[in-house]
Amino acid sequence: MAKGTAGNGNKIYKSTNACPNSGSVAHTSTNNATRSYLTKPQVRAAIAAIDFRSNSKLMRMARFRAFTAGIDAEDILQEAILRALTSRSCPAGLKMEYFLMAVMRSIASAIIARRKRDEARYCSELDLVVSPLAPDDECEIAERAAAWRQAFDDVVAGSPEIERVVDGIDQGLCGRALAEFANTDRARLASVRKAIKRNVNSICVELIKLDKAA
Repeated sequence: MAKGTAGNGNKIYKSTNACPNSGSVAHTSTNNATRSYLTKPQVRAAIAAIDFRSNSKLMRMARFRAFTAGIDAEDILQEAILRALTSRSCPAGLKMEYFLMAVMRSIASAIIARRKRDEARYCSELDLVVSPLAPDDECEIAERAAAWRQAFDDVVAGSPEIERVVDGIDQGLCGRALAEFANTDRARLASVRKAIKRNVNSICVELIKLDKAA
C-alpha cells in the first residue's frame, strides 16, 4: 500500500491491489471517460495548487463577492473551499479557481437574499404601512419587469452556449477564463459575444421605445 500526501498535509493511502469488483457490471472505474466530476482527493490537490496571492484573480473575485454580501473576503473564500471539499462537486473540465468563483457567487447571492428577507420581516414586525401603488403605476411596473425578463430571454435566444457566456460575464470573467468557463475556445467566444451584442442592440431599441411610450 503506497502512502502519499495531500495538499492539506493529510496523508492519503493508495492501495495497489486490484478492485475485487472490477469485473462486475456495477463497477465504475475512476479512469472511466464518462466520469464528469473531480474526486475529493483531486479537489484537494487542485486547491493546493491555486494562487492565493492578494492580486490573483481568485482573491480579487473573493473581495468583490464579499463586498456585495457585506462580509469578509477570507470568510467567503474559506466557505467556498469547505463546500468544494464537502457538499459541492467540481466538473472535471473546469479549473478550480473558476469553480470556487462560482461557489462564492452562490454564497453571496444567498446572503443577499437572506438579508432582504430579514429586512422584509423586520418591516413587517414594525407594522410599517406601505401605501399601495395606483393601478396605473402597478401595471407599468409589471409591464417593465416582464419586458426586461423577456429581453434577457431574447439575448440568450435559447442557446445554452450564450447562456454560459452571459453567466461567465456576470461573474467578472473575460478572455481565456471566460472561454474555459463557457467550455469553448477564444475564436468561438468572439463569435458568441458578437451574437450577444447584436441581440442586445436590437432589444435595447425595443426597450427604448417602451420607455418613450410610458
